[in-house]
Formats: sequence, structure tokens, C-alpha cells
Amino acid sequence: MSINNVTTKTLDSRMFGGIVETGRLALDVSMERQGLIQSNIANIETPGYLGQDFSFAAVMNNALRNRGELSRTDSRHVGLDPVSVSENMELSRDKRPVDLDEEMQKLSENQLLFQTVSKIIGNRFDSLKMAIDEGGK
Repeated sequence: MSINNVTTKTLDSRMFGGIVETGRLALDVSMERQGLIQSNIANIETPGYLGQDFSFAAVMNNALRNRGELSRTDSRHVGLDPVSVSENMELSRDKRPVDLDEEMQKLSENQLLFQTVSKIIGNRFDSLKMAIDEGGK
């Protein structure tokens, strides 16, 4: 995680204004939501199964504030991922059967979000690559 005593978060902050780290969190949250939606669809005909979901915005806000992050008293301690902590705290309280049309809409929205964030991160690295390539001429 550290490169010559400079963390990747610090590098991201200096080079990209935190976009890459925020994008990573957004991709993680999107991936977690994708799993929940897929689970809902897979269990659509399971008697008594109630759909689950969480608010992407609420989980992202919690992850960005590092809510649930444990303090580390030793550098050898394992850190706790704020996305997984936030996700567990923010599951929807709605208890209702799964609606396939609604789940497919959520799946499409989630996929579009994932693609958009991936493109934004990719564009940042493309800009850096262009600067490096042009600087060598």
C-alpha cells in the first residue's frame, strides 16, 4: 500500500484530486449492490424471500466519511473496509417481495453507474499517460 513512504491515497490526492480513490469506493459500492440485486433475482420464486437493497448515496457518504473505520494502534493491524461496514448498516428496511421489473431497472442503473465511474477513472489515467508520452518528445 505504500510506495517509498507515500501511500496510494496520498498519490491519488496529489495527482488526481482524490478522484481515483473516490471512484474505487464507488466501484466497490456498485459491485456490492450488484450482488444484492442478483441475489434478489435469483430468489424471486423462493417462498417468503424478501428483496434487499441499500441506498448507493447513503453508503457512499458513509464510506467517504470512513464511518465504521476502526482505529489502528499498530501498523500491522488489518484495516476494516468502510464500504462493507457501511453496506451492512444501510440495508433497506423495506420488507416486500421481489419485483422482477424493478430489479432489472436497478440492475441497468447500477451497470450504467459502474461504466461511468470506470470511464472517469480511465480518462484520468489516459490524461496522465498522454502527459508522460508528450513529455518524452
